[in-house]
Amino acid sequence: MAKPPQNGERTMRYADGSISGIEHYLHGKKSGPAEYRYPNGQLKAQGAFVKGRFSGDWVWWREDGGIRQKGSFLDGEQHGFWQRWNDLGNLIDEGEWVNGKRSGPWKHYDRDGTLREIVSFAERA
Repeated sequence: MAKPPQNGERTMRYADGSISGIEHYLHGKKSGPAEYRYPNGQLKAQGAFVKGRFSGDWVWWREDGGIRQKGSFLDGEQHGFWQRWNDLGNLIDEGEWVNGKRSGPWKHYDRDGTLREIVSFAERA
């Protein structure tokens, strides 16, 4: 695989030539929008980096196109509201992250999407 650029766009490809990912670089670090794809072309993940760290809103999908999880990052750490789904498209869990740690109430669901329990984590500021 080719070395990432100091500045600009990098397109990564599978052996068949299809795109596996597109990243942007500034001063040799991932900065700006990024997306990654499965071999079938379906989006795998999409979001952004700042100075090589995850930043802002990100979404991950399954190879069949169903959503896997989504949430936000701040300075490379999970921060904000997150949700995860199972392969049936039902929620697995949801709750807040604050500076990389779970915070407050988290809802956990059964495989069919029925609320199973709410677990509370120490509130963080």
